[in-house]
Amino acid sequence: MNNKVCVVGLGYVGLPLAALCAIKGHDVIGLETNQFAVDKINQGLTHIKDIEVERLVEAGHLTGRFKATTDVNAIASATIYLICVPTPVDENHDPDMLPLYSAVDAIAPFLKKDALVVVESTVFPGTCEQEVIPRLESLTDMKAGEDFHVAHCPERVNPGDPFWTSENIPRVVGATSEKGVKQAAEFYASILGGRIFDVRAIKSSMNPKFSLNDDGSLNVSQVPLGSVTMMRSIRDAEAVKAMENTVRDVNIAFVNELAKISDVLGLDVVDIIDGMATKPFGKGPFYPGVGVGGHCIAVDPEWLKAASKKAGYMPEMIQLARSTNNGMPEYTVSLLQNMLNDRGLPLKGTQILVLGVAYKKNVDDPRESPFYEVKELLEKKGAKVDVFDSWISFENTVESLDDGLNKAKAVLIVTEHSDVISELKLKDLENLPLEVIVDGRNCLKAEDVRLQGVLYSGIGRK
Repeated sequence: MNNKVCVVGLGYVGLPLAALCAIKGHDVIGLETNQFAVDKINQGLTHIKDIEVERLVEAGHLTGRFKATTDVNAIASATIYLICVPTPVDENHDPDMLPLYSAVDAIAPFLKKDALVVVESTVFPGTCEQEVIPRLESLTDMKAGEDFHVAHCPERVNPGDPFWTSENIPRVVGATSEKGVKQAAEFYASILGGRIFDVRAIKSSMNPKFSLNDDGSLNVSQVPLGSVTMMRSIRDAEAVKAMENTVRDVNIAFVNELAKISDVLGLDVVDIIDGMATKPFGKGPFYPGVGVGGHCIAVDPEWLKAASKKAGYMPEMIQLARSTNNGMPEYTVSLLQNMLNDRGLPLKGTQILVLGVAYKKNVDDPRESPFYEVKELLEKKGAKVDVFDSWISFENTVESLDDGLNKAKAVLIVTEHSDVISELKLKDLENLPLEVIVDGRNCLKAEDVRLQGVLYSGIGRK
């Protein structure tokens, strides 16, 4: 099966997907507003620092089937449109629909009969039916489910993960019509190489290849790599991504609460969680930290909350989880301030080295990173702030880890990039001006730091 595929948005989601489509034999045009990114991609390179993305883009470029462009007219011949634009929240934590609207408006003039539009961007349940379809129908004078088809396949990109990639992660799809969901499932199966399963058939015992758990849920151990599962509805598919990341957010909020309890009780929450993780069922584990970032956990619960509020129910657990996780940067800065006071130093006027801008280790993605609030809080309190991130350079105020350490009285770790932490562990801290380390990712051994005369605290550990 060969299709002319248009991927709208060539970021962490759209770029590897577009390259994969080309590798699997589809002709691909990637629509992107960033000219720098387009130029890099058309050279077989990438503006994203990720080994797997770089590999896919190089391979996709070599096929000769993948071209990136800023020219919207270049997408006119496409038959499948994959929308992979960001869906952020605004300063009030309300969903920002403008990128999605812009993508819909861009493809609408070129939509043909029997075309397939797939929204991969994270949205709240009901978005495709209430926002995307009415907009497309008004702009095209065509009817969704009859003249063209709209589906949702929530992205599951995990930046920096060398195993779970765009090539093998199981996907779910939902659509507004039977023809649409089958068309979408067949397309994704063509690029993933896995089998297609129908959750409706599984639940009704029509598919003997699967078994159900005692509670009626799917035995997920039987779901193979690269599989595509057809959901009951497009709303179910939309809810999968929003809810799976909300579950993570709530659990992380709870362990952040346990970290605060551990602090006042003199416990080590990481050791305790590791002990809890030995239980062979009811798995996590989740670990506390300086804050929750990224375009998923920090954003998707807000979209789900917005949908729930619109329907008349305020989800208090989600609100509490968001409040708890959003409050961790302030908690961490207050911890730093208290530790400096223990060494007879004020936060105001003291040189602080913040390690890490990215929201997670070994990626160059700063979206929703707790770094920004940490930096703002430190500056408001009058601290002198240096920044170093080996993966993201535009916020750096020093050229290297050594440059920062040679003048810092305190280090606050926001991101545990492997190269930086490995280098830090080798440093002779006793011969530095360093007095305090606040480990916002619990990635150092407390005893190794303290043996060198430096005051140490993690989040929820002593």
